[in-house]
Amino acid sequence: MSDNQLLNSAEELQKEAKEIIDKLDIISVLNEISDTQFVGSVQNGLMVWRDIDLHAYSEEIDRDVILDLLKNFGQLPSIQKVQFSNFKELRRDHLESRRHLPQGYYVGLRTIQPSGEWKIDIWFGKREAFSGFYDITNFSNITEKQKVTVLKIKKAWLKDDGGYKDGITAVDVYKAVLEHGIGDEEEFEFYLQNKSD
Repeated sequence: MSDNQLLNSAEELQKEAKEIIDKLDIISVLNEISDTQFVGSVQNGLMVWRDIDLHAYSEEIDRDVILDLLKNFGQLPSIQKVQFSNFKELRRDHLESRRHLPQGYYVGLRTIQPSGEWKIDIWFGKREAFSGFYDITNFSNITEKQKVTVLKIKKAWLKDDGGYKDGITAVDVYKAVLEHGIGDEEEFEFYLQNKSD
């Protein structure tokens, strides 16, 4: 896939992601209890698969209110799956892969669209719980070359069913390219083998 094709594909995915959320009226619903915004690859135009991230910020979020939302989401015609996880009151450190997660509630949705299955991740919590997270960083200073590099690496590590191989996250890619100057997939593989954090 050429650089232009990668950029165009990311733009099309971003456009469709926002259209889906708009069609499902999810942000309007969430804004009744929080200040909600797109984050991650949708916000920054760095999409390589059908994955939408939203943060719903509030000083106080009632778990029961969120649980009531699950029923509403489950009744939407295109929603196939609704999932709830409590990372606010319950431990997050029993698995290494969960230690980085914010202190909040998580709702995961799967919606079936003409283009395929989309994953929607919604995190509820205080704004400071997400402080320093790469997925809420606005990459306004990212260069076109860095953007293409991020997309190429994400594409190379993308699993057939979504998500990334070897347990990496999009944040791993962002840090590698933006903080460590990684310039291609081969350098990224070497970086993964030698990074300490």
